[in-house]
Amino acid sequence: MKKVIFSVIAATALSSSLFAGKNVAPAPVPPLPVPEAPAPEKPTVLPPLGLYVGGGLTYAKTSCECAPIQTTSGVQRGKSSGKSYGINLRGGYEYNEYVGIEARYLYTPWGDKDKTMKHYGIYLKPMAPVTDNFDVYALLGYGKTKCEYHNLDEKGFAWGLGGEYMFSEKKEGAKDGFGIYAEYSRPIKKSGAKTIKTDVLSTGVSYHF
Repeated sequence: MKKVIFSVIAATALSSSLFAGKNVAPAPVPPLPVPEAPAPEKPTVLPPLGLYVGGGLTYAKTSCECAPIQTTSGVQRGKSSGKSYGINLRGGYEYNEYVGIEARYLYTPWGDKDKTMKHYGIYLKPMAPVTDNFDVYALLGYGKTKCEYHNLDEKGFAWGLGGEYMFSEKKEGAKDGFGIYAEYSRPIKKSGAKTIKTDVLSTGVSYHF
């Protein structure tokens, strides 16, 4: 009798374990990690070199005031002036936003007869940024000016003031692309028996690269 009871209990326990096993959920399988795609490399953008070239139109007025001359009608002081038109060319290097160096050439073959002017010069160029697109600058240098007017051929100090507007903003503090400029300069002034001075207005287009 005991054997029969033990057999029934064993069979019942085995059945319960089998049915219980059917209701057990399988253990979850963790998802495999997906490797992230590498970020696209940004193209390398080189800063501008600081070099530039430019050119445009020029108006020059050369005036002469002679020393007093004693004549039979009294003391006279001769005054005369001439106007001419032409071109200006320039090229230079800007070390940073505040200082550069520039070489330039002026030639005015048109206008009053025999008033042609030629000027070659090298200039230190201090600059002051006003906005990201606009600078003002000064020109301090040395040049040679030759005028048919009074046969003037002189070397000496030259200076000027100007402004430049860029159509694009600066890159890392340096100009890049096209701009326009306008300036006043005095390439020569000679004092003595004849006081001769040349006033020049120039404008043009520049390209910085």
